[in-house]
Amino acid sequence: MKICIVGAGPAGSYAALLLAKQGHKVDVFEEHPEIGLPIQCTGIVTKALFELIEKDDYILQTMNAIKINAPNHTVEMPLHEYIICRHKFDQHLAKKAQSAGATYHVEHRFVRTEDNKAVFRHKGEETSQVYDILIGADGPSSEVAKTAGLLTKQPVWVGVQATIEGKWDPHMFETWFGSAAAPGFFAWSVPESPTVSRVGVAGTHKPRMFFDKISKNMGKVKDMQGGPIPIYQKRAVHKDNVYLVGDAAGLVKATTGGGIITGMLSAKALATALLKQEPYEKHLKGLRKELRIHSLLRWLLNRFSDKDYDRLVRLMQNTKVKKILYEHPREFPSKFLTKLLLAEPRFILFTKVLFQRKFAAQSMPSSA
Repeated sequence: MKICIVGAGPAGSYAALLLAKQGHKVDVFEEHPEIGLPIQCTGIVTKALFELIEKDDYILQTMNAIKINAPNHTVEMPLHEYIICRHKFDQHLAKKAQSAGATYHVEHRFVRTEDNKAVFRHKGEETSQVYDILIGADGPSSEVAKTAGLLTKQPVWVGVQATIEGKWDPHMFETWFGSAAAPGFFAWSVPESPTVSRVGVAGTHKPRMFFDKISKNMGKVKDMQGGPIPIYQKRAVHKDNVYLVGDAAGLVKATTGGGIITGMLSAKALATALLKQEPYEKHLKGLRKELRIHSLLRWLLNRFSDKDYDRLVRLMQNTKVKKILYEHPREFPSKFLTKLLLAEPRFILFTKVLFQRKFAAQSMPSSA
């Protein structure tokens, strides 16, 4: 089959790699002049990545710990995660896809479809590509999804991030939670070296204001970035011979906003579905199960007060909790949530209190 992929990020290039290996004619179109740029990603990944692709020189740092800051309490937890250079990582995936037979076209902006042809604008002129399958891997505002009638109004966080020059522990990253730091989501500092860290805030309410507040006195701010992060909701990701993967399909973890590994998992699901000539949704079931759990956890976290965050951090001091979270990649909460509840049963009290709080609010009489 002739397969046209729009977008050369991790989801698009991983789909290109897998489908080229299956013997399809694969063409990948990227609107920017260089794959992997501009960078709009924090680039922290778990070991789950290496079940999909091998390690290489795109790894900048290995993280050995995380410091979680609630309004009045802090916990440091061991972990084993990785900071990647998205430029090098995206280039690595693209080179592997090219070695498998995929052809890449840069500076091609997707415009529309016409009779099973994808039309692109390249250096001021229109060019087209015939396809049997069109895959949208072109981000949360996917033009492919829009053209196919698959782009629904999806809630988003707005992320603001910058690299900051300062002094950092290169093997520990930090997060901040609570009303003063990042209401509705969280803030982060992820070092890529002892002198540079990626500091950011995401949320639905004035993220730039909270970024300025949290980054004050951290160091010299450089390379500001920003953009939407889709909040996961189940929606259609396939229509006729058009398919969506990654951020274009909204397949992002609601707990962290991370989409590199979930995007690649969606590409794997699509490649398997096409190989077996089975429905794409059938092979997305496992991923959607995990994303539903992430969404439930986000629903709970969105209702946390500052006192709730403080209590959560205190409970996370439990040695057994730390061990469980160290051993299990956060992509797959179904594999460790029960273990967490057994290790620290008081976690379940959060759901009880939050549901009581919700129903109490619903039953309050409206003011005159």
